[in-house]
Amino acid sequence: MLKNLLSFHSQSRTTFNPELWLIMRNILLTLLILTLLNCKNDSEKVVSKPSNDTEIHFKNQFKRGGIKDSIASISFDLASEQNSKRNYSKAKPLYEKANQIEPNNKIILNALGDVSADLKNYNDCISYFEKSLQVDSTYSITYMNFGTAYNKLLKFEKSIEILKKGLEFENNRERKGYFYYNLANSYYKKKDYKMSTEFNNKALEIVKEPAVREDIIELKNVLSELKN
Repeated sequence: MLKNLLSFHSQSRTTFNPELWLIMRNILLTLLILTLLNCKNDSEKVVSKPSNDTEIHFKNQFKRGGIKDSIASISFDLASEQNSKRNYSKAKPLYEKANQIEPNNKIILNALGDVSADLKNYNDCISYFEKSLQVDSTYSITYMNFGTAYNKLLKFEKSIEILKKGLEFENNRERKGYFYYNLANSYYKKKDYKMSTEFNNKALEIVKEPAVREDIIELKNVLSELKN
């Protein structure tokens, strides 16, 4: 393959064939895309807790089928890397680029809603999450991240409302635990410690993810101290 490319490069100095150039350009572009895809982190899920809540961000969406366009998926994954590092101002333009390439994708809209909340852009946050729910009103991850966003925006009643709605659509036991923990966090922030304890105990019973369990145990200890 390399010899063929070198041969083409040598020949192109004397004779330029537009059709052949276009074919080779597409081959090189495909090789670049495949290389970038193969260099991705094998982890398909990132759990991020910038506000002491649990959020879910999926990676490798082209491989998983969540994002159909490979270029949009690359932009999305680059954005998610920046998001996980809390570089929100760098993440948002990359998510927006993915959204321009593949609009009305619930996963991309979900991510845009989340990063807008981190940037304290209330109007964009609500708009993106509502669009995501218009695309798929049963997608539980949107409710989880939407509820977390309301917590970041100090809208605790709305957070509880959204999280409870999302629980109706969640069938995964582990993720139900994330919902319970986020509800516990919402109730804690509105100083309803009884309800916070109830949901936190439910979360502790079923969550296996070490990082999330650590936060659940930390909240449990704080709530125990408040009782004394």
